[in-house]
Amino acid sequence: MSVLKIYFSRQWRDSTSPCSWVLSDEQGALLQSGESTIAALPRGHECTGIIAADRVLNIAVALPPGGRRRWQSVLPFVAEEFTLTDPEDNHVVPGQALADGRRMIAVMDKAWIARIVEAARQAKLSLRRMVAEVFLPPLAPDSWTLVWNGSSGFVKTGFASGMALDNGNASTPPIALRLSLDAAPQLPQKIDFRFAQDVAAEQRHMPQWPDLQIPLVAGSDWDWRRASIPEDALNLLWGAFAPRARIQQWWPKLRPAVFLLLAILSIEMAGSNIKWAMLAAEKSRLAKEMQRTFRLTFGDAVTLVNAPLQMQRNLAELRHAAGLPDTGDFLPLLDLVAGSLSRLPAGSVTGLHYEAGRLDIDVRLASRADFEALKLSMQNSGLGVRVGAIRDLGNAAESRLTLLPEGML
Repeated sequence: MSVLKIYFSRQWRDSTSPCSWVLSDEQGALLQSGESTIAALPRGHECTGIIAADRVLNIAVALPPGGRRRWQSVLPFVAEEFTLTDPEDNHVVPGQALADGRRMIAVMDKAWIARIVEAARQAKLSLRRMVAEVFLPPLAPDSWTLVWNGSSGFVKTGFASGMALDNGNASTPPIALRLSLDAAPQLPQKIDFRFAQDVAAEQRHMPQWPDLQIPLVAGSDWDWRRASIPEDALNLLWGAFAPRARIQQWWPKLRPAVFLLLAILSIEMAGSNIKWAMLAAEKSRLAKEMQRTFRLTFGDAVTLVNAPLQMQRNLAELRHAAGLPDTGDFLPLLDLVAGSLSRLPAGSVTGLHYEAGRLDIDVRLASRADFEALKLSMQNSGLGVRVGAIRDLGNAAESRLTLLPEGML
């Protein structure tokens, strides 16, 4: 059966946006290709969506005990600390289990995925799989695979791990690659380097990144159109977006197993409900204890709405009254961010504004991608960072960064 592969880049917004596609036969030979809206794609084929690397965040986390049914509601809250969006705005898919007990998860914009699924449904396309491009390149033992277009790309670091890379050049590696190597528990012996298939010949110069201290080994071009998709590749259509099962194909054989599974699930659900009830009771007890501690400390005259937040604010006032600084004061915040700002080109910071424990910094950088690197650097300094709307100025980009003490954003 022929397969229709559809590539969804960061530029795809809705059903009116064009996307690249390719139709291949069972052996992977290309039959047709092009670029068009979803409504104009060839019908009557099994469809697989390929998601650009910069649309998927892959992280390793420790998950609570339980099955995938329970994870569907828990995972958005597990991923919350790694994103600046609300949990309900994230689509989170559990991936490969790691040797240290953690599990890889893939995080995406839920509304964006929903628009893809709805556009395919409206076009009557059978979209049953969606995979991240970062998982598709081959990976040799003790090595990473890097795909590069001359200024950006992505790196695959494991079977179900990888990340998009911010801007770099022939002499300067992407910051995200440096940080990934610094955080790796075991460094690769080499990095297989592949140019994206559509990179022009004059841009195909192997970068010189001696600071990495990891050899770059040139490999063949990377072309998602011709890449095979492993059967065990993580399907991002999970949870609410999972395609309907084709019951008529497997129901007669699996009927006994289904009844047994229902019995097991009933027992598991009963146990989960009991555990969640216990956790809810524990949460209520802790909330009451915090309220009691607050009132013992500050009296009953204050209207209590959020005990932890009000306690933190009152402690800040007490520190100020005693002549001591607080982490939300202007100078401590500025001290935390000074290292990141000092590495920017002269004139990059165009304004500072401080009010009530919040520091706003107006920054002008060369490109949009530079803001992600700056944000990561500030977060590594122990700050909560929110990047506002990025305005394109033609030869530069400008945005306002909001900084708060860690845990307050």
